[in-house]
Amino acid sequence: MRSYYPEDGNPIYQCDNFKRVYLVRYFATQFAQSEFVIKAHILRDVKGKADLSAVSLGGGPAPEALALINILSSCEGDYKLSFDNLDCEASWEDIYHDLAHRFAKRVKNVKLKTGFNSSDVTSYVPDKQYDIVFISWMLSEIDEQERPQAVEIARDLATPQGYILVTDRLEEAVVESISTIVGGTTGLELQGHDKVQGIYCGVSFPNDLKELFKVRLSGDTAFWILQRRPKEF
Repeated sequence: MRSYYPEDGNPIYQCDNFKRVYLVRYFATQFAQSEFVIKAHILRDVKGKADLSAVSLGGGPAPEALALINILSSCEGDYKLSFDNLDCEASWEDIYHDLAHRFAKRVKNVKLKTGFNSSDVTSYVPDKQYDIVFISWMLSEIDEQERPQAVEIARDLATPQGYILVTDRLEEAVVESISTIVGGTTGLELQGHDKVQGIYCGVSFPNDLKELFKVRLSGDTAFWILQRRPKEF
């Protein structure tokens, strides 16, 4: 693979080498960003649930799963975590399962169950609900006209008083678009919104690999903490 992106700029996730480069370049920082948002805003509720369910929309390798496992590993008590991943690129499935279970094997107090659904988020029909719904760097990657539907699907996937954690890029147009959408979605309450810069991944790389793969060691993100209202609408 001569280039990370082809000439038309569209990621070629079905290429195994592309996915390997993606993991080396981005995974550690995406893990750190997800962990930051969970710890800063929903840790109290997360650590109080011995039986926890979560889903990542457009999750790819789902760094949110590892971030959540890592947080639970430092909490008292034993946990059962069911984590599903919804992504239209089916070739992420084996990588996601492998990463999540390899990591979970190192954690004594978390029993992990994983699921994967190769479906387009914007056409997905929710058939279960979760305590936490992640939408990480996905809304800016889809057509702006499809974003409201994606947020509505995320809402329907959340349990009453369940959380929806949205993270995305810092560009003003992206932030304004997402803020408008989440503010206008019936049945959701905005619990927090902010931007954070320079979240360090905490992982070191040899200089030659860091330069070769353009490894991202720190990241910036905008985030929205949403909670589904307890009453049906």
